[in-house]
Amino acid sequence: MSTNSEELSEFIRSTIKGIKKGLEGEPFSIVEPIKFNVAVAKIKEGGGGFKLHVVDAGGKYKAEEITKIQFEIHPDLNDFA
Repeated sequence: MSTNSEELSEFIRSTIKGIKKGLEGEPFSIVEPIKFNVAVAKIKEGGGGFKLHVVDAGGKYKAEEITKIQFEIHPDLNDFA
């Protein structure tokens, strides 16, 4: 059984890119971890796998279908040297 987490991966990548782009030309840098608190729904796909969808916690999914995950992304300080 596999889990397709491409939507979650794209959400993380686009969020980090957006933050970096928003800081371009500004006298700021990211030195603390970026903290994520994301709600995902694990939806069964054909073939026995699952797909993770990033969801609005107040959206169309039932509470028992939603899992909240928390994690931090630590900056590579060499990116800002």
